Amino acid sequence: MTLHIHFVGIKGTGMSALAQISAQIEGATISGSDVEESFYTDSVLKRAQIPVLSFSPKNVENADLVVTSAAYTNLHPEISRAMELNIPVLTYPQYLGRLLSKKRGISVTGTHGKTTTTAMMGLIMLQAGLDPTIVVGSDVPSIGGNAHSGKGEFFLAESCEYRRHFLNYSPEHLVITNIEFDHPDYFNDLDDVIAAFAELAKKVPAHGHIYVWDEDPNRKSLLSDAPITTFGLSESADVRATEIVFQDERSSMKIMLKGEYVGDLNLHVAGRHNIINALATIALCCEIGIPIQAILFGLGLFNGTKRRFEHIGSNKNGALIVDDYAHHPTEIRTTLEGARLSFPDRRIRAIFQPHTFSRTEKLLLEFSQSFQGADEVVVADIFASAREQEHYTVSSLNLADLILKQGIQARYIGTLEDIGVYLNDTLAPEDLVLTLGAGDIYKVGLGIVS
Repeated sequence: MTLHIHFVGIKGTGMSALAQISAQIEGATISGSDVEESFYTDSVLKRAQIPVLSFSPKNVENADLVVTSAAYTNLHPEISRAMELNIPVLTYPQYLGRLLSKKRGISVTGTHGKTTTTAMMGLIMLQAGLDPTIVVGSDVPSIGGNAHSGKGEFFLAESCEYRRHFLNYSPEHLVITNIEFDHPDYFNDLDDVIAAFAELAKKVPAHGHIYVWDEDPNRKSLLSDAPITTFGLSESADVRATEIVFQDERSSMKIMLKGEYVGDLNLHVAGRHNIINALATIALCCEIGIPIQAILFGLGLFNGTKRRFEHIGSNKNGALIVDDYAHHPTEIRTTLEGARLSFPDRRIRAIFQPHTFSRTEKLLLEFSQSFQGADEVVVADIFASAREQEHYTVSSLNLADLILKQGIQARYIGTLEDIGVYLNDTLAPEDLVLTLGAGDIYKVGLGIVS
């Protein structure tokens, strides 16, 4: 009998990805439900011929398994009905752990860079004919979306640290891009974050492998029976890049494996951080047996992911509009650094929408110090999270004032509509408008392109 799996909140990036691959891995029929609001995953689900229903308790009555987004509690009418009927209910990370266990799991995690790194790895593995199953946290043109249902032995999954979700996984290969303090609504402090990553590292078996950024000061806390390979720009890294040259949004470099030159890499995505992501990709792909020249060639074809320095277009004056998901101080700093390297002659106008009150409050000073690469900063109202129950006093005006004190031109304009009006009135041909944030700030860029 064919298994019927119902996904509650199927339009979420991760949920839509799992729905796509479940038909093959589980041999299941799939249904899903969500709100009527439009998401980019609507087209993804339509391509996969997965129907999306409006929420109703009746949707789960014929299901053998219900998978739920972390956004919903047991009070959700569909989840509540499933529990009444004794239908098993798994959260997204629990179900992803179940699927990963059926193949050779590769988890890509870290505070920043995991989406791009997973996308790079997925492209190389597909080109090498490994036909992996892939789950990634964005729409990736080079792999055909946010998921790939492969027949090969590997399962490559972007793995999030929030609420220690990644501890549901027991990967054979673990890639850690970096470890920093984030998600202050859950983690107490940096030590708490490090402890979570250390616990995950211990789950990797002795026959597996771990890959970590060599310059990360927190990597020394990772102890494992599995061998560890380091990647980075320092001389001590096992996989490193030297003689880096930046030009426009490209970079070229020489690649060294354990001190030996193995070839040149030409990247077509901006910034030093993407070089680090590429080095992590080289480390993993070499270990699983892909020839180095195939890896370097494939990375040269990588053209990015949605909402990662994504070119939206130009406005009628010729100003360039770019969007990026950066929502942590380190991500903002590195994105602006990449923008400055790529467009040294443009006026960079950063339009930032803080994401969650808890993150803004805990990292307020760090945020104010992360915009040194911008000529002007506009701060929108905070994009609140439904999971935040506490009352916070921090505001976007507080942040704009602190940025001003750093000597950077900054202003608070609350609504996206008002920001669009301000930009349309002030844009010049040499401007680069860079919208930053994990909420809906990208709509500003869409509204001003011609």
